[in-house]
Amino acid sequence: MKYFAIALISLFLYSCQSKFPEKEFIGNSSHRLVNQDSVMVDFPKKYGGKILLVSFIFTNCPDICPLTTHNLQRIQQKVKKEKIDNVSFAAISFDPERDTPSVLKNFTEVRNLDLSNYSLFSGKREDIKLLMEKFHIVAIRGDTTFTDDGDPVYFFTHTDRIALVDQDMNIRKSYKGSEINLEEIINDIKNLGD
Repeated sequence: MKYFAIALISLFLYSCQSKFPEKEFIGNSSHRLVNQDSVMVDFPKKYGGKILLVSFIFTNCPDICPLTTHNLQRIQQKVKKEKIDNVSFAAISFDPERDTPSVLKNFTEVRNLDLSNYSLFSGKREDIKLLMEKFHIVAIRGDTTFTDDGDPVYFFTHTDRIALVDQDMNIRKSYKGSEINLEEIINDIKNLGD
């Protein structure tokens, strides 16, 4: 009987938990980033009052980043289909030396991204590093080789996450970017909108 009571109390306490166990404020500083159209933006300040999904990528990524980008597109399409307003999407490059605005623009065109509420960002290495720390993102650059033309070739081993940020600029949840549960994310977005 004692163990049953403990189990029952534990179940009750678990059910009383918030739908969003994480809540980490990211709005205490603003970082100047440049988007795919060469427009400077104060991030995350630009998104205050909106629900935001954020990923960190690099456009030369051969595997994880294309999957994460595709999954953000799937979320974006579902959000529009379900007529959920006030949701934006941001992908921040942790390879600002190569991911210039024109490279980001080309990436959006190749991937056929809907830029109505989706932006890609680059910026100064210091700003990117601080944002990566806030979002708990790690990217370790591998060895560099060079093409016959002298262009550097390198890849990153990096964190594979999509962060859900609420209207008050709190990180509320984090998902594996390359393998998402679309319905879970849509439900979480709806719960933030309630």
